[in-house]
Amino acid sequence: MTSGFNIGDKVRLVDEDGEGLIKIIEDSKIWVEIDGFEMPYTASQLVKIEFDDLIADVSVKMSPKDRKMAKVSRQKLDDLGQTEHSVYELDLHIEELLDRYDRMSNAEILNYQMSKCRAFVREAIDKRYPKVVLIHGVGEGVLKDEIHHWLHGLDHIEFHDAPYRTYGYGATEVLIRR
Repeated sequence: MTSGFNIGDKVRLVDEDGEGLIKIIEDSKIWVEIDGFEMPYTASQLVKIEFDDLIADVSVKMSPKDRKMAKVSRQKLDDLGQTEHSVYELDLHIEELLDRYDRMSNAEILNYQMSKCRAFVREAIDKRYPKVVLIHGVGEGVLKDEIHHWLHGLDHIEFHDAPYRTYGYGATEVLIRR
């Protein structure tokens, strides 16, 4: 049942991070474009975004005192920075990302893993993390190759195999330079 949704609606995923636009509605599937990839969902996996404009208006309507307090709070968080010993990692094994993936093709699985990878690295850049680790596993190397190909095209990014002692051969460490 896809009632309440229309092509072009902006939606968020219920059980995971991500949002996108509805591209196709057919039978019980709703195809949503997220990070350039169209993925099928059911209506119960999606929530329609209707009030983003209202949320954006809240900061405009803040009193000068509240705006100043928000600015001071953001500055304090920025001043804290990142601890040297924290490692932010994402396990890209499909069984770690989704409960049900048995009906997905290998290409759909790879597309989903890459969309999660891109979102994670973008968030790390936005939050000014100095490094992250992408756990891709060993396997046939398809996911690793795809990750490395994508990372190679990014500015201010260096990457190499993550420490063997911690991750074996199945992870890539990404250094984010400023």
